[in-house]
Amino acid sequence: MKQRKMWTTALTLVLALACLSFKCGDGGTTPEGQRRKFAKAADDIAGAISAMIDAKRSLATQGRISADEERKLTQLLTVANEADTALVNKLRSTTAIDAGSCNELLNLLSQVTSAVNSLNNSGVLPVGNADAKQKLSRFIATINAALAVLGQLQSCNSMATPTPTRTP
Repeated sequence: MKQRKMWTTALTLVLALACLSFKCGDGGTTPEGQRRKFAKAADDIAGAISAMIDAKRSLATQGRISADEERKLTQLLTVANEADTALVNKLRSTTAIDAGSCNELLNLLSQVTSAVNSLNNSGVLPVGNADAKQKLSRFIATINAALAVLGQLQSCNSMATPTPTRTP
């Protein structure tokens, strides 16, 4: 009997903690929800770049990519990482997406997109080993999925919080 009571208490506690861990969100329909969705996508890009750096090191250690390919990938990954870091920092410091922040976010998104395209075209596609290329291409696909979410920033001027104007 005591054993059953202990298990019941433990399961109740686990279920209570599990229920508290789920966030009820707005699905990204409010300006704050949109900002959070964009910040998550930018964080996803950072995670994919970090994982891609680890994979690149592993592939180089295994001899599946050449030293020149590794060097080129390192340079391009650094550029992409720096561009994404700037976007992440801006999204984290932005409290509301308004016309001013929207333009800056779009500029930063353009830099990230350009860096990822260069990474793919000049770093991943020229890799000679087909298995290594396929492994690295999966990271590019993950990044592109996050960029698709961030592409919704194109319409941020329509969802931007209106700035109050003073009338004389």
